[in-house]
Amino acid sequence: MYVRSLRILGLADLPEFHTSDLGRQVSIRGPSRQATAVGDGLSLIFAALSEEALRQLLFRWELAHDPSEIEVEKEGTPIQATWSNKKVAPSLVADHTHRKIQAEAELVLDPPLSTELRAHASREPRLAVGLGADQSIKISVSAFLGQSWDVMSISVQSLVVGEERFATAQSERAPWLNWLLETLGRRFISHDETSGHAEHALSLLTSADPQEHRAYQQWTERMSAHYPHSRVAKLGEESGVFIAEDQPLSRWGPTAMRLAEQLGTATLRKADVMWLGEHTPELDAITEGDQAPLEQLWVVHRDGAIDPTQKPHRRTVLAFGESEE
Repeated sequence: MYVRSLRILGLADLPEFHTSDLGRQVSIRGPSRQATAVGDGLSLIFAALSEEALRQLLFRWELAHDPSEIEVEKEGTPIQATWSNKKVAPSLVADHTHRKIQAEAELVLDPPLSTELRAHASREPRLAVGLGADQSIKISVSAFLGQSWDVMSISVQSLVVGEERFATAQSERAPWLNWLLETLGRRFISHDETSGHAEHALSLLTSADPQEHRAYQQWTERMSAHYPHSRVAKLGEESGVFIAEDQPLSRWGPTAMRLAEQLGTATLRKADVMWLGEHTPELDAITEGDQAPLEQLWVVHRDGAIDPTQKPHRRTVLAFGESEE
């Protein structure tokens, strides 16, 4: 799965943004506040589908010191989140009266996911019609911040498969739609340098699941191409440490550690789409080949092809979030 188009409205740093015809490598011109806000809008799509993604986004916005401090209420997918810090949230939204952020994306499904979705067509014939040959969906989400600035409601506003629209209200969702939304929520990851990357790698090294162990092998192969004999080792009872040539990877400096963590996010987290937020040349080929760990990588680069400060062309027929029936 990968994102073919993205539209964002309502962020203070990026009141309006639209990009389309995206490929497997997406390069945003930056660094800038606007470039970072593109990552916020992308993350918001998946935050409406996944508790983990929602916690990660609110932590990215520095609304809490730790993701575990954020309380999330769910009804299948997240519907509300609360936090304690009220000072930061006002700086996030462009309009303090409505306090609304919207994001819309077109997602291209990979063949296995499309096949699984098509299996539900016996009970929902419109699915087969909607999937057609394009195998894409359009999803729109909204987030509203409360007047107290310590609560946010979030919801999926619309979902269109091909040209077929399906009900997204919690009380009206079909079981297959809940499955689809939760599955999509697990297909995105935003790189976080504070995560326990070495500990996660250690858990996959010792995992009995062949796919998890293969993911760890992908990490070692790609890291060893730059820092020979890279691996992870146990440090104490619960901690892990990255190693190269039987020495702590930190001996090679912060660049080596950053690459180990970035490759860890790309290979070990089982995501399709990854927001990196900077350009790392060693990851340029991370989406290439049949065994590539990622379907799509988003980076920020001074020569990025997409300028987030450029005014988007306004649609003259359809309002945001609408689509032809």
